[in-house]
Amino acid sequence: MAAKDDAQLRDRARALMQTGRFEDARQLLADHTARRRNDHEAIAMLGQIAMIERDLPLAESMAMRALRGDRRRADYHAMLAEILTTAGRHKEAIARFEQAIKCHAGYEAAYAGKAETWLRMGRTEKALETARSCPDSPLTAVPHARALIRLKQYDDAIAIAQQHANTTSIPLDVQRGLWFALATACERAERFEDAFEAATQGNALSAGGWSDEAAQTRNETLMRIFSSDQVARLPRVNSDDERLIFIVGIPRCGSTLTEQIIDAHSQAIGLGEIETLGRLVLDMPEHLGARLPWPDLLNEVNEPSMASLAKTYLADIDAAAGSATRVIDKQLGNIIHIGLINLLFPKARIIHCTRDPMDMGLSCWMQKFAPGTNTWANNLTSLGQMIRRTDALMTHWKQTLNLNLLEVPYEALVGDLDLWARRILDFCELPFEDDCLRFWESGRTVLTLSNDQVRQPIYGSAVGRHKAWGALLNPLRASLGQTRPD
Repeated sequence: MAAKDDAQLRDRARALMQTGRFEDARQLLADHTARRRNDHEAIAMLGQIAMIERDLPLAESMAMRALRGDRRRADYHAMLAEILTTAGRHKEAIARFEQAIKCHAGYEAAYAGKAETWLRMGRTEKALETARSCPDSPLTAVPHARALIRLKQYDDAIAIAQQHANTTSIPLDVQRGLWFALATACERAERFEDAFEAATQGNALSAGGWSDEAAQTRNETLMRIFSSDQVARLPRVNSDDERLIFIVGIPRCGSTLTEQIIDAHSQAIGLGEIETLGRLVLDMPEHLGARLPWPDLLNEVNEPSMASLAKTYLADIDAAAGSATRVIDKQLGNIIHIGLINLLFPKARIIHCTRDPMDMGLSCWMQKFAPGTNTWANNLTSLGQMIRRTDALMTHWKQTLNLNLLEVPYEALVGDLDLWARRILDFCELPFEDDCLRFWESGRTVLTLSNDQVRQPIYGSAVGRHKAWGALLNPLRASLGQTRPD
C-alpha cells in the first residue's frame, strides 16, 4: 500500500511540474522525502526541479542520492550527466551517459543527451555519429536535426524533424524540441511559411499563463511606490559597494554577449542568471516582518531593515565572487527590480541591453524556453505586449531614479565590437584587456540559450532577421504598435 501511495504522490508532483508549478511540486516532494527517505524516485524528481531552476549543486546532490538508492537506473545516470553538461563538465557528462547506456543499451534519452553534449562541446560530427547510432528515436532526432543545421544540411534536418514531429506518444518537451528544430531548419532553408507553422506548433505545446492585465497592474504599483515625489522618502542603504553590475533586458537582447565581454576581464566574474534577488523579493515580507506585500511594504520598513536585505544578497554571491572587483548578475528579470536595486546598492551599475523589438520578438518566439518560463513568448501578440510593458517600466526607472546606467544596443554591439567593448569596460571602470575582444575563447560555461553563440566569434547576421518573414509577423507588429512591414 505504501508503494502505491508513493507512486500517487509522485504523479501529483509530476503534474505540478508539467504545468510549471515547481515550488508546489518541490514542497510536496520535500515533505514526502522527509518521511520516506528511501523513495529515490521522489529524490530524483527533486533533482530535476533543482536542475530546471539552475541550482546545479543541489541537482547534483539529489542525483547522487537517487543513484545510491538504485545504481542500475539508467535514467538516474542520464540525469546526472545532463546536470554535468549544464555545469560545463562535458567530459564527465559523456562518461556518465556511457554508463547509462551500459545499464540499458536501448535507453534513447542517454544517446540524445550524449549527442547534445557533443553539440555543446562544438563536436558536431561526434553529435551526428551518436544520434545516428539510435536512428529511429524521436529523442535523438532533436540533436540529429540540430547537428545537420550546423552543417547547413537544412533539407536533411527538415526530413529528420518531420519524421517524428507529429508523434504524440513522446514527452511534451521532446515534441517541442522537434517543432522548434524544424522551424529553425525551415527558416535557414528560406521556407518561411513552413517555419511559421512549425514555430506555431511548438509554441502551442508550451504552457501559457501570461496576462497583460497583470503586467500592467504590476507596473502601475511599482510606478506608484517609486513615483517622483515618493522615491526620496523610501529607505535607502548607505553603501559604497561598487562591485555589482546588473545586466537587464528581455531574452535574446544581446545580454550574454555583453556579460561575456566583461567576464573575460581578469578582474570581473559573471554569475549568470542567478535567482538571488527574485527570491529575496518573494521572501521580503517574512524576512522583514512586514504586514504589507511587496512593494507597498517599503512604506513601513526602515534603513536597517533594508541593510539586512542587502547583506543577505551579498552573502549569497560573495562565495562565488571571490576576489573579483566587478560581479555581474545577469538575471534579466531584475528589470522589474531596478527600483529595489537602487535602494539597496546605490552605486551598482545597470547595463540595459536593447534590440530591435521585431528581431528580439522573433528570436524569442523561435526559442524553446524551459517549461513554465517566459510564457509571454508563446504567441506573437503576448510577445509584443510584454515588450511594450517592459519598455514602459524601464522608461519610468530612467525618469525617476538616479541610475548609473549604460544602454547597449545589440545592433551597435555586433557592428563595432571594439568600440562597444571599450565603452562597456569604461563604464565598469575596468582597464581594457585584449581577452575581452576574444571572449569566446574563455571556455566559460553559459547556462542560457545563447550557449552556441558565445562559443564562436561575434557575428551580425541576426540583425534585421525579421524582415524576410514579411507579413507573417503582422500579429507581432500590431501588438508592438507598428502598422506595416519595414
